Amino acid sequence: MSVDELRAGLARIADGVVPDEDPYGRLLRHARRRRRCRFAGYGAAVAVLLVAALAGPATLGAAGLPWGPDDGHPDGGYPVDSPWTWRLLDSPPRGSLAGDANLVAELTRVFGAARDEFGMAELPTVKILWIDESAGFRQLVVAYHSDDSAALFTFEAPLGTSPGKLVDAGAYGNLRPEPFTVLDFFGSGTAQRNSVLGLAPAGCAVSYARSARVVGPAVQRRWTPAPTGDHMLVEPGFTQGWWRVECDGQTRQEGPIGFSRELHGKGAVPPDLPRDDRPATSALMLDAEMVRPAAESWRDLANLGGLDEPAPVIRWAGRLDGEAAVLLGQPGPGPLMLHVGSGGGGLLALATEEQATPDGTETAAASRAGWPLVATGITPAYDLAAVRVPARSGGHAVLTDRLLVVPARATAARVEAVADGRVRATGPVRAGAAELTLPVGAEVTLRALDRNGRVVASGRLVELAEGERLFNERIVSNW
Repeated sequence: MSVDELRAGLARIADGVVPDEDPYGRLLRHARRRRRCRFAGYGAAVAVLLVAALAGPATLGAAGLPWGPDDGHPDGGYPVDSPWTWRLLDSPPRGSLAGDANLVAELTRVFGAARDEFGMAELPTVKILWIDESAGFRQLVVAYHSDDSAALFTFEAPLGTSPGKLVDAGAYGNLRPEPFTVLDFFGSGTAQRNSVLGLAPAGCAVSYARSARVVGPAVQRRWTPAPTGDHMLVEPGFTQGWWRVECDGQTRQEGPIGFSRELHGKGAVPPDLPRDDRPATSALMLDAEMVRPAAESWRDLANLGGLDEPAPVIRWAGRLDGEAAVLLGQPGPGPLMLHVGSGGGGLLALATEEQATPDGTETAAASRAGWPLVATGITPAYDLAAVRVPARSGGHAVLTDRLLVVPARATAARVEAVADGRVRATGPVRAGAAELTLPVGAEVTLRALDRNGRVVASGRLVELAEGERLFNERIVSNW
């Protein structure tokens, strides 16, 4: 099968997908607590998502009533103990209208007068962080803060909306400020031009990389400075790729644009993914319901990171812990993705249980109990695939010490992990795959052996020992 045919197969999947009103809802979602506010004049239920490096769904509040955080601050506001967050809050207004001093002053006055209406009585200072019309509608980000707490509100309305009317427009509020604050805007009125905004502290440098390539065991990117310096407004058609924030000579933030930890695939057409044509996968029994969710997850993750070429093939399919499992990857060395479970969507495992970010409440955990699990990696060798088996921990997914290894050759009977001349782990090949017990980050050489003990495939396992990663590329949050 040619590369063009492979691309056409994936295109048929994408053509059948009808996105929700939120085009980012199919991306991974991380549930950090936020509250949404609806005020008078808030017509359509459009949303603005605030994320702190990783994004997620909001909890809907009652119509007309602002919700405050439920962490001991009933009057609104979150404790701020990071000097970087204060540096963001102290930054001058940014955006296409930030140079209009009279407009900024009037917005400050109007939103200061509305402080009680928004439940911000305990936060006396009002700061305009963003005022912009370059996306085809008016966007506003307002910070309320005291000496030790702060909260953010976002507003959007048609072009030219006055401050007095903007205060009654749709609001998404009482949001926790972070050193690098990321927001999704969804358009207002006839200007349905969704955009993603990243605000870094003044003087920092934001850069981006639309695409990447895998060289050996690593993902490599070419970074381009954002034309606006310390902030970046990204239209939805350009959200593929990563962005990076550097402050005072250090990388403080690095990760996918518009990213979170939940997958919401919504495919409507059975996928037409080719299988790896080598013996180990040629006889696998598959059905569309087993492959479709994995194909959707791959599409979202690979596109998100700019790793969507070439098209994937099915490297292995079987069962793990009684659940259907599909391993997708490129025909040779390159990205790998393991999807465990049935149904669409999924929870993405980025780190071990000890290092994973806590993900939401017990209620959120219960709602995700049946969601599939997803893990990513990089192929150790052309004829050997290896990826971590994910597991549940509360409401999120984590990487485990279980390593799934899939040799390409049908003659492989056993897989070993060798380091310093010693076998560190070993396991038989059953149904096309072996499972080894190895700590995450183990530095070993994987070897597939036939029944006579001859090595038929080998490759060095290279993976990060610590932190969060996507396709073995480190996600940085160093504030």
